[in-house]
Amino acid sequence: MASSSATAGEEILYQPTPDWVDVAKLDSADGAGGTPLRLLEQQVRLEDGTVWTYIDNAVALESPEALTALGTLSAQWFPDKGNLIIHRVELMRDGQVIDVLAGEARFEAIRRERGLENRMLDGELTATMPLPGAQIGDIMRMSYSTTLSDQALGDHMQWTGVIITEPMPLAEGRIIASWPVESEVSSQVIAQSDMGMLEEKDGYRVYSVELPAAEPKGMPGDAPQRFRLPPMVQFSSYDSWEQLSREMEPLFATDGGLDSIPELVAKVSEITSRTDDSLERAALATQLVQDEISYLLNGLNGGNYIPQTIGETWDKRYGDCKAKTLLLLTMLRKMDIEANALLVQTVYGDALPQILPMPGNFDHLIVHARIGGEDYWLDGTGSGTRLDNIADVPRFFYGLPLKPEGANLVEMVARPLAVPAETIRLTIDQSAGIAVPALFDIEVDLTGASAAAWKAISQMEEAEVRDNMIDRVARNVVGSSQVTERAVSFDDEAGTARINLSGLRTTPWRQNRGIYENNINFQLANGFSVDVDRARKEWREIPVVINAPIYEVREIVWSLPDEEFTLEGSPSINQMIAGNTINSEVRLDIGRLYLDQSMRSHVWELEAAELPAAKRETARLKRALPTLKASRDARRSWEYRGKHRKLLEKLEDAYAKLIEDADDDDASAHANRAGFRAGTGDFQGALEDLNEAIARAASTGLYYRRASAHQQLGDLENALSDLETAEELQGNGASHGSRIEILGLLRRGDEALALAEEFALIADDFEQGEQVRAFALGWAGQAAEGLTVLRDIADTSPEDANQLNEACWYAGIWNMVDEDILAICTAAVERGGVSAPARDSRALALYRLGRSEEAVTELDEVLSAHPDQHASRYLRGIIRTQLGDEGGRDDINSALWAAPSMKRTYTAYGLGPA
Repeated sequence: MASSSATAGEEILYQPTPDWVDVAKLDSADGAGGTPLRLLEQQVRLEDGTVWTYIDNAVALESPEALTALGTLSAQWFPDKGNLIIHRVELMRDGQVIDVLAGEARFEAIRRERGLENRMLDGELTATMPLPGAQIGDIMRMSYSTTLSDQALGDHMQWTGVIITEPMPLAEGRIIASWPVESEVSSQVIAQSDMGMLEEKDGYRVYSVELPAAEPKGMPGDAPQRFRLPPMVQFSSYDSWEQLSREMEPLFATDGGLDSIPELVAKVSEITSRTDDSLERAALATQLVQDEISYLLNGLNGGNYIPQTIGETWDKRYGDCKAKTLLLLTMLRKMDIEANALLVQTVYGDALPQILPMPGNFDHLIVHARIGGEDYWLDGTGSGTRLDNIADVPRFFYGLPLKPEGANLVEMVARPLAVPAETIRLTIDQSAGIAVPALFDIEVDLTGASAAAWKAISQMEEAEVRDNMIDRVARNVVGSSQVTERAVSFDDEAGTARINLSGLRTTPWRQNRGIYENNINFQLANGFSVDVDRARKEWREIPVVINAPIYEVREIVWSLPDEEFTLEGSPSINQMIAGNTINSEVRLDIGRLYLDQSMRSHVWELEAAELPAAKRETARLKRALPTLKASRDARRSWEYRGKHRKLLEKLEDAYAKLIEDADDDDASAHANRAGFRAGTGDFQGALEDLNEAIARAASTGLYYRRASAHQQLGDLENALSDLETAEELQGNGASHGSRIEILGLLRRGDEALALAEEFALIADDFEQGEQVRAFALGWAGQAAEGLTVLRDIADTSPEDANQLNEACWYAGIWNMVDEDILAICTAAVERGGVSAPARDSRALALYRLGRSEEAVTELDEVLSAHPDQHASRYLRGIIRTQLGDEGGRDDINSALWAAPSMKRTYTAYGLGPA
């Protein structure tokens, strides 16, 4: 059978196993539990221009899931190139073999175009058959063959197989390939040359390898693809790349290709009359093929290698890479531009020089043109090619030109992009202050393929999908944000896209010991990194993949409030690091920061020997990047009282726009504005927003937030009601502490104690329940008993700063401080890393002991590092007023603007200004 000619067709054949196959023996009683894949065989015969592949699989049906997964058997083949031949389908059960095909069970051929959504018709057929009578515990065995004789290759043959390695759960398997000794077939094992053996048997060369093979050595994920290929074995009847080039070239002959297509001839004439410049002509021809011919792979009737005619491509206005390449190639040659079709590999092109010459190594076809002594790589299936970017080199590494005389592989040498692929202009408005949200405007200009992708987005009718894709751009540039305005446009002539966005986001400034700092997270160079691991000895010579080709530009203008700022870092940077040029220019004028940066790649990969220097240079770069620091007296979010409230009008307008655009069931816009308003002291406005948010889409979190707003406004009954609702929804006891305090303020101490007893039943541990009970005792007028509880807990956990602080704070608020308590307070400060809460508690204890000046000093230090500690500011104000310091009134007013509920609470503690 192996020597008989294969007749291609769609009919599924049923025949015995070929004589040349070494059929594996499978013991039905073989106990390979935990290894459901019992057998995997691939045996290949390459002879007389036909590749016959025999596949033998056995799978244990050990579970209902396996029974379901194998409930329908399938096999694929290409009917225009060969046959599908079924040899056996068996069930092995209790030492018996059940021949499934002995009855009426047969496979049915169906066409499944799995790539249709990507406009691919590969012509593959799938044979399927339900597996009758299978039971859990059976072993299903299926063997079949496919034959392949490709129209485009003549008598040539090729085959590639992946060598399965450990830890794949395979009990046993083999790859066996054979070909006549006299035939010119070459073999090569890729990625691990010592796998398998080659020998002569009965006039055939035979390669065999047992599966699973030993697990190959691990490779770093940032190694070039040629280092990360899986172990494979290849067989090819081509003796060289030159032979492959020479024999594939006639498929892309262009002589007379335009003669019968007057419309296309007119298009060529239009281009040549428009310009005398060959490079511009090539750009216009490429643009025409990209824009006017849509992509569709038709692999039927030999179409995997044989292109459709130019006339068919132009008439149907679609084609795959072969059809588009042939069309573009013909147009360029008509313009007297030197050009050839070029086979490329888009995934592992860097590995081509190391593997056997065969058509199956390539997955794409483009045009290689020579203009003015320069190489140009033109992809008809691409998009966005214009004169400005025609010199860009795709990341394919190598290609094979198809020439009548034959050609070897040519290297596609990396070169910097001629124009930026992405230019982002970011304008940030924080003229209202750096502690409140920032307004932003983003303008993004895109060129090339990335621009072309936005052309379709700009034409989408589904607004929500389009807007979500645009909003993603804002997140990529400024992080989590809320977009108020958005637009996208495409310039066909220039091949560029422009995206415009406006919105707001939380302030990017962060505090370091009370001083606002900004490392300008949005600058381009922040994302640059050489985080590469080559510590293993066997990795030390392996190059590193560079993210290329890239050319990005970012221009930032940052409007600042009328305050004092300091710019740190280098004003100018121009460095080549790890194959990338990084430029940065920054300046700080009155009220504005200007920052321009660019990053441009020059190579595909970096040699390992260059890594140490690259890491050192990257570290120096990070230290040199600009940062901003504000003065200590920068306006805080709670300082927008009186006339300063007008500074927030633009932010209020932005939030209003978000609310206007929100869907009826979307609570987020109102909830976000509520957070902004509460943070700037407008609790009435926050309450109104939270009412609306809850009406639209209530949630536990919203009830907690509204409870806080009610409490800040002095409405304790409604605050308590919202906390009770939140507890009903969540039921985890998170509300109990707040509810106990409110009940205490309402002089309902008995209810507070009852709530504490309830909490003890669901507390995470005994101590947590006791703490809550202690505070309830305080509100119920039994503070001494409560302090005893907390001191007992502290005594059992003398190293726990939190427990110590609880006792200190409790004694302070209920005025039960003595020297022993002060010692506990000091221990809490020392063990807690000088935390702000512990120092605040100690300040209160000092004040209760009559050591007011020391208390103020303690609070000064707390507020210096933590200006947002409103309770500390309020307490300091109380003490300062009692000491006759008029500045204490400013402290009190600021603190109560930020948290007005403190007045009622501290009054209940017996604390208030003089």
